[in-house]
Amino acid sequence: MPLDVWLSFVLVVCAAVLSPGPAVLLALTHGAQSGPMRAMFAILGNVSGLAVLITLTALGLGAILGASADVFFWLRIAGGGYLIYLGVKLLRAKPQLDLNTGEVRAMMPTRRKAYVQGVGVALSNPKAILLIGALFPQFINASEPIGLQFTILGATLIVLSFSALMMFATVSGALVARGKNAISGKLNKISGALFIAFGAALAAGSR
Repeated sequence: MPLDVWLSFVLVVCAAVLSPGPAVLLALTHGAQSGPMRAMFAILGNVSGLAVLITLTALGLGAILGASADVFFWLRIAGGGYLIYLGVKLLRAKPQLDLNTGEVRAMMPTRRKAYVQGVGVALSNPKAILLIGALFPQFINASEPIGLQFTILGATLIVLSFSALMMFATVSGALVARGKNAISGKLNKISGALFIAFGAALAAGSR
């Protein structure tokens, strides 16, 4: 793959991974709740789900979704429902009291739950498959080995996505650490409402 083609792909992907969406919200929420190191498990889950989507796209699922309105509709409903479910869980989660500091903090999920949430958020958006299916062919030369090019583009997307989400988690963790008393009590409600909004928008097809 020519360097200039790859660099063009990097620019497009950077704009995509820095755009607000469920994955960014996931990173911000976990970073604020438990810091970037624990948030890394949710982010690893998210990029694992992204790897699954890339693989499915390579196998042709993107074309199936594009051709079948019914399949895409039900996947979109299921994905939106999952995001709404996460939002409701955050809204209903009870904060815990840190006995050492007397501060009220949002309940932190286990590493396993964080990872599973990350996978779920990635897989909950069937539009990502269509995006990958539409984006990758623009940078692939049909006269060269397709599998190798797809692997390069997929690995680039995963690395850039992981880096961007870790940056968001680090920033949110630092901001909450400075104003923990003012923010921590409202964190679940804000994040929950946003997840519900993303889920409703996905189910309605407005995103």
